[in-house]
Amino acid sequence: DVTMDIEDYLTRLLPHRLDALAIAVLMLKFRLKWEEPKSMQIFVDGRLQFEGHTTMFANPTVEIAVLHARALLEFIGLKAKDGLLLQLDLKARQRDDAAIERVFGRTGALALVSPEDVGAIHPDDSEAAKRAIAQLIVAAHKGLAHTSATYFSNPMHAQDILLALELTQRLVEKYVYAPLGRQRPPILVEVRALE
Repeated sequence: DVTMDIEDYLTRLLPHRLDALAIAVLMLKFRLKWEEPKSMQIFVDGRLQFEGHTTMFANPTVEIAVLHARALLEFIGLKAKDGLLLQLDLKARQRDDAAIERVFGRTGALALVSPEDVGAIHPDDSEAAKRAIAQLIVAAHKGLAHTSATYFSNPMHAQDILLALELTQRLVEKYVYAPLGRQRPPILVEVRALE
């Protein structure tokens, strides 16, 4: 019987997924400022290793983050069906799935996050929050994990991806880390503004 290693998930896998989201959020914020691809050089230990355009780093970074976000949203109990955000049916879980309800805090098992919880996390537009999260799940399925002509006729906009990634991080912080009395591990990335 294979079960979820909760401590490993909380200390290694969950921060890894959240770091991917945080890096993509940074890239999206820059990308939205730039409006078009810019030339880019990547230095490793002070030596130039890669040259190209910002898309060589930004696009795969965002795409990977969308897949990580989808996994996090499923972990906390959310899915999308017909474009609507829904709470996952516990019977749909596999025995070895990482699942929020298998994590125990000071007051017992953590609760699944509901679409209403998602709406409440946005400061002023609960419907926009639910729509962005549902669209992100659809983008992960129809745009990245599979190729769907219907998705690519109306793909998710960068601003909506940015919102969904930021909301996903807040949801995990509020409904996983906070009930456990833990802080989200910091991501060690230094960002420098363009001159």
